[in-house]
Amino acid sequence: MTIKLSRKLNSLLIILGFGYLVVFSSPFTLGGRVVDSTKQNNQSAQFILDNGLKVALYRQGHLPLVHLVIGFNVGSKNENPEISGLTHLLEHYLLFRTNQKINNKDISLAIREKGGYYNAHTGRDLLLIEMTLPSENFLFALQCVKQLAFNLDFNASTLEEEKQVILEEIGHLQDDPHRYGTSLTFQQLFRGHPYQQPIYGTPATLAKITKDQIKEFYQRYFSPQNAALAAVGDINLNEAEEKVKQLFSSLTNPSPPSDSLPPVPARKEKSIITKEMDVNQAYLFLGFLGPDYNHDDQYTIDVLTEILGRGINPLLNQVVRGRRELAQSVSMNYTSLFYGGALIISLTLEPKKINQAEKEVIRFLKTLRRQNFSKEDFYGEAQIYVYDFLEQAKNQIFFRTYQAQENGLTLAQSLVRFLLLNRLKERGSYLEKIDKITSSDIRKVAGKYLSQGNYVAIKIIPFDKDK
Repeated sequence: MTIKLSRKLNSLLIILGFGYLVVFSSPFTLGGRVVDSTKQNNQSAQFILDNGLKVALYRQGHLPLVHLVIGFNVGSKNENPEISGLTHLLEHYLLFRTNQKINNKDISLAIREKGGYYNAHTGRDLLLIEMTLPSENFLFALQCVKQLAFNLDFNASTLEEEKQVILEEIGHLQDDPHRYGTSLTFQQLFRGHPYQQPIYGTPATLAKITKDQIKEFYQRYFSPQNAALAAVGDINLNEAEEKVKQLFSSLTNPSPPSDSLPPVPARKEKSIITKEMDVNQAYLFLGFLGPDYNHDDQYTIDVLTEILGRGINPLLNQVVRGRRELAQSVSMNYTSLFYGGALIISLTLEPKKINQAEKEVIRFLKTLRRQNFSKEDFYGEAQIYVYDFLEQAKNQIFFRTYQAQENGLTLAQSLVRFLLLNRLKERGSYLEKIDKITSSDIRKVAGKYLSQGNYVAIKIIPFDKDK
């Protein structure tokens, strides 16, 4: 028996957010319009098995492929400082250190022989396992996903070897100024919350993680009631639903995870950290706390991020790349997580200009509550000569929304993220909410999140050769 949430859902709305593709409504909507699924050759279904596994199916028949993603509501947020990096280490074991076989073949070899792709990702909120195969292998793909996710075959003899692989990954991250600076910004921005744990862990924490800790962690979090499965592609909905039930209904749950985490705490002061690296340029990262995944401010923040640091003519370009040429490049990204969010402005510049660039950007951000972003803020003929930042940002978001719908794997990731993180009964139409945003909304949200002065500044500069 399953709990049926919806059948032949009328619409699907997806939006390529800044770093994530996010599904925003239930039942799903396409571009804010009600669409006859049979006419669009798109159909969808959503249900929950008795064991708690959430399932979303979406027919996308333009290519003979099927994309599967299974996600677990576990990430670095569920670690403590002693086991930082355990989730990512476990991800490696699920994918690369398994002795699992299917049809008497090594599972990795069997997938590749059928022309398939598979991978996994660990984040602060979720762990995702993804797979793409020709759609004729849909049942095989489901079997593989089930094997990888729910049948950990732990080979303790390779534990130290896998730790060395992750130590190399940490080394690569620390050699990349963009990745390293972003990681440090997240750690400082979320200080005092489990989100501060680095996803890869540290050499010290990895060295102490034991096989018993890995097994206990796996048994606690990798259960159907803590998971969601999405299938997107050239599938028959009725057959797909029956195959999912057939394979996954027998899974059982241990005691449910009881983690209860608080929201990200408000920042009370500014934090500045300077790191020296073997680089020729300097890198500046300015971090601000933002709204969480279920907060209504996220829509206005999406538009504000587009206006300031993305799109065709971002405003921050005018601040740091004008006459003074304070930076060679500038960008801005927004990440929405379950317990909080992060806004990060990234600049590449000459070392001698890093402090001046920080001052100019912060000064400009404090003026946003008084800025005009739309031609509607002006009167008469003045509207003819005004660049409409608000309209341009909305158009870019609309364009990427529809463009993103062609990527079936990203849609499956988005559906899983939605099923595990959404707590709103009705999210409504994302694009309709975007379309209604005004300059007044932008000014209000900019003042709320970017004008408080309690930000994080990470400065990466070249080694001092005189030392």
